[in-house]
Amino acid sequence: MSRLPALPRIVALIVCTGLAVPVAHPRTKQLPAARWTAGAPGCDFQRTDDGRYRWRMAGNDVDITLILDAQELSKSKYRLYHVLGAYLSVTYTGPGKMDFLADPRLEFVRHRHVIQPSLDPDEFSTKMQNDVDTLVFDTERGIKRNPGTTEEKTARAREYEKVVSEFLEFLSTQTLRPATLTPGNPEVHGWAFFSTKNKWIGPWKSREDFVLRIWQKDKVYEFPFSLPPTEGDLILRKREE
Repeated sequence: MSRLPALPRIVALIVCTGLAVPVAHPRTKQLPAARWTAGAPGCDFQRTDDGRYRWRMAGNDVDITLILDAQELSKSKYRLYHVLGAYLSVTYTGPGKMDFLADPRLEFVRHRHVIQPSLDPDEFSTKMQNDVDTLVFDTERGIKRNPGTTEEKTARAREYEKVVSEFLEFLSTQTLRPATLTPGNPEVHGWAFFSTKNKWIGPWKSREDFVLRIWQKDKVYEFPFSLPPTEGDLILRKREE
């Protein structure tokens, strides 16, 4: 698997603007499920010194790895729009082809079992750009009403534009997309983001339970997991060179 790209650092340091994120309504359909189970054949779990947890499920011509930052719960509180990020790598090992739909959905088990579909990266990007345009317009209007705030308001707007620009670039190049997988092109990988803006989710607990489901046309792949995986779990991160 290729090197895991990190989320832009500045995004994780900026407090949410409070602007709403559009949420789609997931389809409901009964499909056979392949579920990650600790100790089962093809199912692995690792804590790595880059500060991440990795769940892997392999079998039936598909090898899927789910990667989450050990500090994802706390980081999502301060990330732009409070989105929660997960990295997925899918490798097709069969002789034919697999039409990967890029349709992951996240169940918040301890929060009324709310299920959030992953945010469409193009729709999310459009939303963010529209919010930037609105902020610039409001800033200019506010400066006209109160010229004494020009420096402060301009600096704040420019900082927000910078953050959004970095996130937009990340969304355009590093997010999970649909793909047709074949022996000659067997892998797809990228980030999926999930909105946490729901009245039933609320604040995070110290330990949270989730189920990530990756929906395909004829099967769903399920990853039940907790953050952290065990009570009080802590990863000592290896300092970057």
